[in-house]
Amino acid sequence: MRPAWSIIVFTSLSGLGLGMLFWFGLGMVVIEDPRDLILFVILGLSAVSIGLMSSLLHLGHPERAWRALSQWRSSWLSREGVCAVATIALTLVYAAVWYLDGERSLVLGLVVSVLSLVTVWTTAMIYGSLRTVARWYHPLTPWVYLALSACGGLVVIVAWEQSLLGESGLIELATVALLIALAVKAIWWKRAGRQQSSSTPETATGLGSMGQVDLLMAPHTEENWLQHEMGFVVARRHVNRLSQIAFGLAFIVPMIALWSGIAWLIISLPIIHFVGILTERWLFFAEAKHAVTLYYGERH
Repeated sequence: MRPAWSIIVFTSLSGLGLGMLFWFGLGMVVIEDPRDLILFVILGLSAVSIGLMSSLLHLGHPERAWRALSQWRSSWLSREGVCAVATIALTLVYAAVWYLDGERSLVLGLVVSVLSLVTVWTTAMIYGSLRTVARWYHPLTPWVYLALSACGGLVVIVAWEQSLLGESGLIELATVALLIALAVKAIWWKRAGRQQSSSTPETATGLGSMGQVDLLMAPHTEENWLQHEMGFVVARRHVNRLSQIAFGLAFIVPMIALWSGIAWLIISLPIIHFVGILTERWLFFAEAKHAVTLYYGERH
C-alpha cells in the first residue's frame, strides 16, 4: 500500500497521546501543582487531537467526516471516532475534577485508561480487520498498536518527570514496556511477513489443477489508480535498513538512554522514540499488499 503521511502521523501521534492518557488515568504521572496538571492534559490531548485532524487530510471531503460517527455498528473507523471523542471528553472531566478537588478520581481515571486502550484497539482494527490485506489481517496487529502506545506514553512521562524532578521512578517500568513492545513487534514482523493472500491466479481462474497460471499480457498499458495506491513497491534492502532504524530509534536507543543518567538525552527521548515509530508505521503501510494487485500479475 502507498504510505500516506496523513495516516502515518495520525496513527503514530494519536497512539502516543492515548498512551499518555492511559498512564495519566492510572495516576502514574507526577503532578506537583495545578499548572502541571493543565500542562500534561494539554500535551496529551494535543497529541490525540492533532493526530485525528491529520487523518482528515486523507479524506476527499473532510467537512463530511462527522458523518462517519453514525456508522459505529459496522465500521471500525466510526468506532474509533466515537471512542476518541469519548476519551477526550472524559479526560477533560477527569482533569477538571482533579483540579477542583485537589485529588484524582479513581473511577474516572480508570474509565479514561480503559477508553484510551479501546480507542487504540479500534484504530488498529481499521487495518487488522481487512481480509484483503494478508499482512494486516493478523491477530497480533492490534496488540502491536497497544504495546507501542503504552511504551510511548511511558517514554513521554519519564521525560516529563526528568524535566520536573531531575529523575524518574518509572525507568524500570518503561524499560519493561519497551522490551514487551519490541518483542511483540518483532514477532508480528516475522509472522505477518509470511502471511500469504488466500487468493491466487489459480484459485481465481479455477485452473490450478492444470498448473501455474501466469499473466500473458497486462490488463491495460498504463498504471492506474489501483496499481499506484495498492501496489506500492519498496526494495528489500530499503526495508531491512528502515526496519533497523525503526527498531533502533523506537526501542534500543530509548532503553540505553533511560539508564544513561544523561538528563538532556532522557528529556529528548519522546522525539527519538516518535521518529522510530514514524519509520515503523511507514513500513507497516509500505510492505502491505492488497489482494487486488493479484489481478495485475503479482504473487503474495
